[in-house]
Amino acid sequence: MSKEIVIRFKWSKELAIKASKHYYDWDMKNSAKRYIGWFFIALTQFAIVGALKHNAFGLLYISTFFVLYWYYGRWYLRKKMIERFYNSSNIKDKDVEFILKDGELFFENEKIDILKVLKFDDGVMLQTSINPLFFAKDSFKNFDDFQTFLEVMRDKGKL
Repeated sequence: MSKEIVIRFKWSKELAIKASKHYYDWDMKNSAKRYIGWFFIALTQFAIVGALKHNAFGLLYISTFFVLYWYYGRWYLRKKMIERFYNSSNIKDKDVEFILKDGELFFENEKIDILKVLKFDDGVMLQTSINPLFFAKDSFKNFDDFQTFLEVMRDKGKL
């Protein structure tokens, strides 16, 4: 029987945005989505040639809009969507507690199915079968509990 680890934090708007930003950045660096931005850049380069040679600016305007949206606008819109969702939800500033016991994670006595764990400088992101979860380092009682959590996830092949 392994040590029981309690993970406790207050679910706040700032934490929701921080968790979403971590997942957004990780997803943009580690998925095929990053190639879509490269496609928009290539399209813009093609459009520049079209604009200079044929005095046709339509494709240049459209492709420039897509590049600006992809690299700058997407996070802004996602952040606004998260803020709206948080403000309309009934879990504002709620104290949340997860328990890791016997190598399994539980929330209100219900087992959470962890698919993958992503480690960041300030915490960990858990990809679950339902929703991603973010646990900041200060959610753990002490650093040893955080390290033990990482070791358990590593042993289970999740990290």
